[in-house]
Amino acid sequence: MRIAYDMQACQTDSRDRGIGRFADNLVRAMVHASAVRGDADSVIALDAADPVSLRALRHRLRQNAVAAQTAVYTYPTSPFIDFDPLRAGAAAALRGQFCDHLKTDAYVVLSHFETGASFTTGLRQDDRSGTARIAVAYDLIPLVFPENYLRSGEFISTWYPAKCAELKRFDLLLAISQTTRNDLMRLLDIPAERIRVIGAGLDPALARLAQAEAPVDDALLKARGINEPFVLVVSNGDWRKNTLGAVEAFARLPRAVRDEQLLVLTQVGRDVHKALAGRLRHVSPRVRILGKVDDFALATLYRSCRIFFFPSFYEGFGLPVLEAMAFGAPVLSSNQGSLPEVVHDHRCLFDPHDPEAATALLAKALEDADFRESLRSGAAERARSHTWERCADLALAGIRDAAETKRQSHRTHSSSMSGSLCLDGDEIALWSELLANSESEHDLLTLETALHIVARSGKRRILVDISEVIRLDARTGIQRVVRNFCVGLHAQAQGGEFELCPIYWRQKEGICHARKYAREQLGLMVSGADEAVQVQHNDVLFMLDSSWWMPERFADLHAAVWAHGGEVLWMVYDLVPVLYPHTCNPTVLPAFRHWLDQAIASCDGFICISDATRADLEHFMDESCGAERRPWTRTVHLGCDLESGRNEEPSQQIVELVRGMSSKRMFLSVGTLEPRKDYPTILTAFERRWLRGADDVMVIVGKQGWNVEDLASALRTHGELGKRLLWLETVGDGDLRYLMQHATGFVQASLAEGYGLPVAEAGAFGVPLLLSDIPVFRELAGDAACYFDVGDATVLAQLIGSVTPKNGKIVNARTWQEMSATLSRVLLGVEGTPRQAS
Repeated sequence: MRIAYDMQACQTDSRDRGIGRFADNLVRAMVHASAVRGDADSVIALDAADPVSLRALRHRLRQNAVAAQTAVYTYPTSPFIDFDPLRAGAAAALRGQFCDHLKTDAYVVLSHFETGASFTTGLRQDDRSGTARIAVAYDLIPLVFPENYLRSGEFISTWYPAKCAELKRFDLLLAISQTTRNDLMRLLDIPAERIRVIGAGLDPALARLAQAEAPVDDALLKARGINEPFVLVVSNGDWRKNTLGAVEAFARLPRAVRDEQLLVLTQVGRDVHKALAGRLRHVSPRVRILGKVDDFALATLYRSCRIFFFPSFYEGFGLPVLEAMAFGAPVLSSNQGSLPEVVHDHRCLFDPHDPEAATALLAKALEDADFRESLRSGAAERARSHTWERCADLALAGIRDAAETKRQSHRTHSSSMSGSLCLDGDEIALWSELLANSESEHDLLTLETALHIVARSGKRRILVDISEVIRLDARTGIQRVVRNFCVGLHAQAQGGEFELCPIYWRQKEGICHARKYAREQLGLMVSGADEAVQVQHNDVLFMLDSSWWMPERFADLHAAVWAHGGEVLWMVYDLVPVLYPHTCNPTVLPAFRHWLDQAIASCDGFICISDATRADLEHFMDESCGAERRPWTRTVHLGCDLESGRNEEPSQQIVELVRGMSSKRMFLSVGTLEPRKDYPTILTAFERRWLRGADDVMVIVGKQGWNVEDLASALRTHGELGKRLLWLETVGDGDLRYLMQHATGFVQASLAEGYGLPVAEAGAFGVPLLLSDIPVFRELAGDAACYFDVGDATVLAQLIGSVTPKNGKIVNARTWQEMSATLSRVLLGVEGTPRQAS
């Protein structure tokens, strides 16, 4: 089964309110449950009306490891689209086409009642595709209290009933409480079999804080003027929350009781401010109004309040009551709406329409310590039973049934859609009228874009930067990684899940396709010329290459990707220039640091080649930027089968060289001669062995780098050069493979590495590994290697002497194709964990 979740509710003004948090948590739990069971693929549908909120939602999905593909839809919009019937109608038709062509069994709308901005929740409802349309139903409060919410002459009074009529056409409604289910049947005459109650769960962030059982933060309370016992009311200022009723109940308490505690309110409406400035001003000194508070402050308030008081006139569920119970607060709750379904002890309920009874119960709870304690008993356990996992299971069961029913009905009554657009006369007429009345080309361009997105059926493009490989390919190090991943990703793209587009920067033309290089140098079946790149909606821009100098040359491309609802991701190979600047070419550090600062400030995510590199990056970001807007990180290991897709034969020269050493023990070291590789320690260890008469051969494979002139001179003039010391500055992949297969041992003495690809490659052949004891080598080789402290030539010499062919253990490394498959899942966001993806 394939399910799409329309998360527009997490982009609108609802994103920070109850509906947005509910949608966030429910989708996270449902996607996770589907992945664990393996019985459903998930797609996240995102609204491109506001690229800023879309990018923020993408970031949250990545941070929470919601393992699902994403698809973006768009439509002609305006600052308040629901005031604009033509655009609202066009949007509903386009969303309907988008839903049809995602080729899902079910399309779940997380909120059908979003308005007031450029977003519209219109969705054409018909049976063209056989996709079950499903919506979450939170409440029908405006219909329950029409005199307060549906006043004659106001926009909402006509808009809301029309949305309710649309709600009736969904194949299934997921109600968050039995009360909401009853209202749907009573007020909208929706059949009971088309409604499933799924409940709600405790927000994971608050649940973690509740389970931590941390001491009360007195400083936080004092900073908000709370230095006495207090009654807590959590609200949002809406009339139905009855916050004014809470103030009135507090004011009616006996003065002796009232003077012993404060009344603490979060968000309030103008009615509360007016009352405290007027008829209730005598209690104003005992009242603290905090406004919106974050999760940590809210947890502290729940944990430390004497009573949690919730006098709401109506709730679709009542999450604040559940949260207060989770922290063990003594809860007094209204008995209206769904609240009796949430509480654990009905002695805590009161009628908010009976002020005297509400005040009497509040007074009893404040004066009677035993009663308060009895209200605590079982509260946290009841709260913990409301899990998102349970909600997800109930929702998925309902969705499966609805999808099967719709599939059977569609099979009976209509033919399935073809892959092409299926436009009816009404849609064509609507769009024609919109374009005829439009004063700019924007609506036409948006309509064309929306239909192009529909035609792609949610398929994404991955744009892969290979600029430096094309400019200067040294065929080693990062360039080898870039080539291998590019070839591997192209192979993964043949499965049809995404399209791969290698790109590069050109001095005059800007960002262009790299099809010619892909064909001629990588052997990829890519057609077309190297024209300028045109960004499409939902693109993933993967900055794979080491394009560190002048990152500004990609700024326009990055901005275009974000404007089209896509993502910008960078590969991080190491932080050596920042952490070990003395080992690097002096010209590298300023360019690298400038790139790193720019990338952290602007990109969406980093993919690191090892957990060690990832830890370095996370630590660097801890020191350099705040937690509010920092890129997410993942780890994807490299492949170890040398050049992907190639199987070069060794040169005759290398074959003869190895044959000439058949009676000797040959040790191999691979990597550019540069300070951080610490070749002097390796050379010293072998020189000590040679002084003792050992016939070991040291083979260095790597070109001369920077700041190693003395070392290079010592090697070229060494008395053992050509005998027991060999320096091969350039070899092919076939040569390197042959050397590794015939080596007695592999030695690497690095001070620091981002990965250590030669280590993984040699380990895959079962060559005994002698490695400096740095985190990344432990990560790659584990107990399959022998380790020595960095710079310790004495221990290294001892380890060399102890090596036998039996010492070697196979390092369970992966091929480039396997790791390219992992990388593609990370790029597309369908990996199942925020930790290592290898």
